[in-house]
Amino acid sequence: MNSNRPIGVFDSGIGGLTVVHALRRLLPGESLVYLGDTARVPYGTKSHATIERYTLQAGAILQRYDPKLLVIACNTASAHGLPALQAAATCPVLGVIEPGAELAAKVQGPVGVMGTLATVQSGAYETAIRRRMPGAEIHSLACPLLVSLAEEGWLDDPITTEICQRYLKQLPDAVKTIVLGCTHYPVLRPSLDRARPGTTWIDSGDVTARAVDALLENSLGYRTESSAGPLRVLFTDAGTRLKEVGSRFLGESLEAVELVEL
Repeated sequence: MNSNRPIGVFDSGIGGLTVVHALRRLLPGESLVYLGDTARVPYGTKSHATIERYTLQAGAILQRYDPKLLVIACNTASAHGLPALQAAATCPVLGVIEPGAELAAKVQGPVGVMGTLATVQSGAYETAIRRRMPGAEIHSLACPLLVSLAEEGWLDDPITTEICQRYLKQLPDAVKTIVLGCTHYPVLRPSLDRARPGTTWIDSGDVTARAVDALLENSLGYRTESSAGPLRVLFTDAGTRLKEVGSRFLGESLEAVELVEL
């Protein structure tokens, strides 16, 4: 296997760029190809069958780039499309739910999970956590407004803090650790921290990057070229603010963007 092949990363839109940010911070030498299905976002309100179909289509596009690994950097697509893509792909496929669940299962006491409606309704986090910790107490919370606030750039805003407080007060006070089960949520940390001080947040991007690192170390191999790993960004639609919002999620300037059709 050629370890210099890229890692393919897929998301329903731009939120998965927070996972790319984590990957580039931890594994700066790796080559990445990112596909955001910006023409059909959001996935969080769609049916299981539709999300699964979209995930398979995105996976087929990324496999044109001969990846050594595919990462579904979307909690909703991981919840509904991961098994189908794992069966169809010619390389390993990793979702963002299992790494987050693995860390959550080690927590003493109750755990919270914030996500889109589709992710929460799937029960994917509960299933993954209880597979590791059968008696775990889990409180799941759908927070549909937070995606729009993140994309609007209201990251550290009194309105965002108030909405976060309104959502988070539904969780028992005993919940001290919460999984950010949507890739948009990490950029809202300033407001989340103010809304629920003293909380430990599990960032699915960070834990997924560590899971990718482990896969590379154990079997797939690291890129051997000495240059910094290139990033290729593909979108299915290019709105007027896409580069601005994408740069916010990526943590660096989003330059060249290519359009592809699914």
